[in-house]
Amino acid sequence: MKKITFVFVMMIMAFVLIYIGNTKALSVGKVQDKTDSIVKNENIVFVGDSIFDWFPTEKIFSDFPIVNSGIGGNRTTDILENMEERIYKYNPTKVFIQIGTNDIEWEDSDELNEEVYQNIVKIAEGVKANRSQSEIYIISIYPVNNNLPGAHERHISEIKTINAKLKQYCASTEGVDYIDAFSQLVGDDGMLDIDYTDDGLHPNGLGYAKLTEILMKYIYE
Repeated sequence: MKKITFVFVMMIMAFVLIYIGNTKALSVGKVQDKTDSIVKNENIVFVGDSIFDWFPTEKIFSDFPIVNSGIGGNRTTDILENMEERIYKYNPTKVFIQIGTNDIEWEDSDELNEEVYQNIVKIAEGVKANRSQSEIYIISIYPVNNNLPGAHERHISEIKTINAKLKQYCASTEGVDYIDAFSQLVGDDGMLDIDYTDDGLHPNGLGYAKLTEILMKYIYE
């Protein structure tokens, strides 16, 4: 069984690499343009920023009714201001939340870290209150690589701080699970593994293949 699972994962990763290559997918910016099929009360919503926006979920997870609600440049407040259009109207059975890195792009403070954490919690709590049948997954903020220009002023230390708060929240909250992508994407130097990125922030082809591997079991369970 383990051998079959390993082979399947390798096939998926190969597909991602072929599909994305070493270039970024085009940023569509409109959720409806990235959503080929919507199934009432059965949708899986990916909500977040450009990392989801450029993730070809509808191709990789073609057997599932995926709604890619990622929009490049988004911050936590952008999602909170538009929860109906971004999440609720799809009546999701699963919601994957990946957001926060743009909030901390140019500032590092305890107050901001707490605000970002609280906003992500508000997103999760909003889903719980409005779509109680949904399984909710909060994905850790990904590491960045400060040796490359795309990371800007984001710092690993603040990412770790927010992630620790999110992990604790999920551990104490029924119906909300934490996905630790950070530890699986980080390199030996403590930053985003150079093999997984070209700009220090966004995944490249190999990075998206790794992200697919991380998320696959939650999609299929």
